[in-house]
Amino acid sequence: MEASTGNIAATSSALDPVAVWTDGRLGLPGTKTASGLILTGTRWTVACVVDARHASADAGVVLGVGPLGVPVVPDLAAARRAGARSVVIGVNSMDAHTVVPARLKAVAVDVVRHGLNVICSTHARLNDDPDLVGLAAAAGVVLVDVRGDGPRETLSPDLSVDATVLLTTGTDCAVGKMTTALAVHREALSRGMRSAFLATGQIAAMCGADAVVQVDRIFADFITGAVQRAVHRLADAGHELVVVEGQAATLHRVYGGNSVNLLYGAAPDAIIMCHDTDRQVRAMFPGLPVPPVTDELQTIADLSRRVGIAATLAGFSVFGGSPFHEGDRHRVPVVDTRATGAAAILLDSVLRLTRRTERDRR
Repeated sequence: MEASTGNIAATSSALDPVAVWTDGRLGLPGTKTASGLILTGTRWTVACVVDARHASADAGVVLGVGPLGVPVVPDLAAARRAGARSVVIGVNSMDAHTVVPARLKAVAVDVVRHGLNVICSTHARLNDDPDLVGLAAAAGVVLVDVRGDGPRETLSPDLSVDATVLLTTGTDCAVGKMTTALAVHREALSRGMRSAFLATGQIAAMCGADAVVQVDRIFADFITGAVQRAVHRLADAGHELVVVEGQAATLHRVYGGNSVNLLYGAAPDAIIMCHDTDRQVRAMFPGLPVPPVTDELQTIADLSRRVGIAATLAGFSVFGGSPFHEGDRHRVPVVDTRATGAAAILLDSVLRLTRRTERDRR
């Protein structure tokens, strides 16, 4: 069997179930890939988590949500006994930039030698490493690089979308944009709505989506076009609601360009703002402060107005212990999306503001 070049859709069933390797960091900041797969993933079954520090615990207990029936095991041999066919590594996307770092490569080699497939979501690609490719081919396992190069499509000003488009936005990375988008999408599906979820990052791609446009793997000139075309294809396929996962924040000095391109490409009818009320500095960039949520909202509103996008604020998805009063000011709901009924509240607000109801479908 030849090593895979990273087509998740084509290899999903052959990879299932998976183990998630967290290198002793389960539940710590910087491992949101692992948390996302364990808590919200539907593409694969998580058989176990490989983390010697928390061995014998339940992953849900370590993550603070209660038992999930996902055991934490000490090593790869135990993961294989638990039924895993593949191992997800590189749960912290900052682990690698242009080459696979030595420690991550060593883990990948160990996984291959245990006869398991390797799934990696870092920018560095396993399939670009000839040593790993040779070992995988000899062992009859596959290497899956989640971050594949994106399409080169240009924005079309004449392309119309016959669906309600919802974009989750945020004040920083890791503030719940993916979780909120998935929750609202799944709430819509539970009501019998024809909803589609567009993943724009590697975690959501692994969790399961109707379409994937990984914006950090597309040349800047083509991000808006790729997102626009993906939204259009989902709407053209008969979906009445297209939920687009947002990335970072428009005022983020490192990733803001992707956020703006996503806004322009998705051209959302409605947005949900995600926010950590306790966050003072950027995740992974402690030297960069997080501007007030009002600044982020005003920036999105101004950009949207100037380019002819509706982007009506439908609500806030927040967590943290600090007081938050923006909901009253904007007269929209404020919820913790993890709470029971929160996604329903946000979806109702989206449908009301976009003049769409479950009885009034296009």
